Amino acid sequence: MNFKMILRIQSQALLALAVTLLLPIVYIATEFGEIEEVIFFALAGIFSVATGILFFKLGVDRFQRAPLAESAAAILLMYPILAVFGCMPFLFLTRLSPLDALLETVSDLTSAGLSLLPEEASYLMIMWQSSLMWLGSLLFLIMLVTVLPEVSGSFGISLSLQGGQGFSSIIGQMNLMSVRIIKVYATLTAISFAVFKLSGLNVWDSILMAMRCISTGGGKFFPAHESFYVEYAAIFVMLLACGNFLLYYRVIYNLLPPRLEFGLNYFTRLKQYFFRLKRTIISNVQLIFANEEATVLYVTIFFSMLILMFRVFLQEIFFDGNETFRRSLFYIVSFMSTSGITLSERVALIHDFDKFFIFLMAVTGGCIGSVTGGFKVIRLIVLIKITVAEIKKTIHPRMMTAIRVGDTPVPMRTVGRILAYFFLALITMFICAAVLSFDKSTTFSDAVSMSVACLSTVGNLPGLCDAENFKALSNFGKIFCMIILIVGRLELFVLLIAIAGIKIRRRKSDW
Repeated sequence: MNFKMILRIQSQALLALAVTLLLPIVYIATEFGEIEEVIFFALAGIFSVATGILFFKLGVDRFQRAPLAESAAAILLMYPILAVFGCMPFLFLTRLSPLDALLETVSDLTSAGLSLLPEEASYLMIMWQSSLMWLGSLLFLIMLVTVLPEVSGSFGISLSLQGGQGFSSIIGQMNLMSVRIIKVYATLTAISFAVFKLSGLNVWDSILMAMRCISTGGGKFFPAHESFYVEYAAIFVMLLACGNFLLYYRVIYNLLPPRLEFGLNYFTRLKQYFFRLKRTIISNVQLIFANEEATVLYVTIFFSMLILMFRVFLQEIFFDGNETFRRSLFYIVSFMSTSGITLSERVALIHDFDKFFIFLMAVTGGCIGSVTGGFKVIRLIVLIKITVAEIKKTIHPRMMTAIRVGDTPVPMRTVGRILAYFFLALITMFICAAVLSFDKSTTFSDAVSMSVACLSTVGNLPGLCDAENFKALSNFGKIFCMIILIVGRLELFVLLIAIAGIKIRRRKSDW
């Protein structure tokens, strides 16, 4: 195991955490001017930078490729190390116990949004919570286009190639993909901020909601608002978070104007750009709707909203047509994106069918190139097509069948591994539920809901489990939930490959 390479990757993650600490520092300096809290966050940033530099010095200077076992081990260790440094504000500035502060940080970094903070928690802590959610999803996206395809590409991630991107274990290519995905994530965050600002929120609330919705962190926080446009803004941003970020890169790249060059040549190119822009917008719309996964996602959300609206009308929860439409769409998108944002406590009083329906949305998740949790839509598409193909083959034994997603053929190796992933996901869910059911504070139904909430990184399932269930767990239960959250965020095969890599290296050394 190349520990020097692992330390090098951890150093970069710690430096990113130190940069994230700047947001609460700016907020304190501009709004309150309290020097004590500024000093605390500054010291936390200095400590993170110092440790990151130490890891950088101890790590390897340069490496050309990212080995499989080391990559899996590095991304598994990243979240616990970041959680140790990120929990310090929760530990010293709130009344959370050390274990609760660590669980809160892990849930934020994995975008689960359990929100163990007390009700009287300050706005500063909510801001730090949102910053961790945003950072965790950014790191996940970077790993999604660099490390994860090499670790578990055959389990469906490689199907994102239909978005026009290739993956490689060569460090130069990985750095290029990292820069591209950071630009896309920053652009979508800026768009989200503008949408929330236009909806009527103030600057700081707009920043917080943009970070929480685009990262699918969600949680219980939703700012007080007088206009329903804020809810529509949240729906729009969460829909963005459900989509394939690799597909977004193609769309954004095609819309960029030419680079600035002095002289008449630039104006000529700019004129050509505006002529090209019209064709590009049309082609980008066609590109999105030609993506089978995105089409199935939007169709699923639409029909799910109609079903939920029908149930809401029957139960007479909302009597206004606009409110019924808005709330139904909001909750479907919220749990399809695994954000888990709720607008009121009344959602916990809905019919059991609606709870089960929301449960299914959370398990499904969004597109495979997104920051959402869950099983992912494209894997379900492949499973359905496998079932249809097998039924046809049973009726017509000599029929030759091929599985396609859009125009992309799915290799049988990928089909087999998606089936294996589905089986292992179910087995893992029941094993986690069985372990959590040993805790005295949980029933079996609570244990099942909590295991699904952790593996899908949704955190909050109305009427099934919420932060109070996690607070009541024993110390062992909380530690076990942290492990489930990390495994659920990075998917099960990352853990298995890391363990297998260690065993293989050990056998080679023994030989």
